[in-house]
Amino acid sequence: MPRLGYRKGIDDKKEPLQKPFPLRLPKSVQDHIKAEAEARSLTMAELARKVLAAHAKADRVSLPHKKGPTKQALHQLARLGNNLNQLARQANAGYVGVSELEIRAVLELVNQTALRL
Repeated sequence: MPRLGYRKGIDDKKEPLQKPFPLRLPKSVQDHIKAEAEARSLTMAELARKVLAAHAKADRVSLPHKKGPTKQALHQLARLGNNLNQLARQANAGYVGVSELEIRAVLELVNQTALRL
C-alpha cells in the first residue's frame, strides 16, 4: 500500500519517473516478457525499468526469484523422499535400529521444506 504522501509518478525510492518510454515489440516477445514479469511478481514496466537500469550501469540485473519450485528443487525433494522411504522399510524389517520418532521428525522436516517451495 502506498505510504502517506504518495504521488503518482514517484517510485518507492522517491526518484521521479520523468518520461514514458513507448516501445513497440512483436507479439511473441511481448508475451514472453509478460510471462516472465508475472512469474517474478512484477509488472512489465517494473521488469523493463530494472533490466534497462542495470544495462545502463553495465551491471547485472537483480530480479526476484520466480514463483514456485524449480525442477532441481523438486528432483532433490523426490530423492530425499525416496531415501526416507528406503530407511522406513529397513526399519520396519528390523535391519536398521531407527526409532519411529526419528523417522517422523525427518518426515516433518521434509514436509516443512516442501511447503516452503
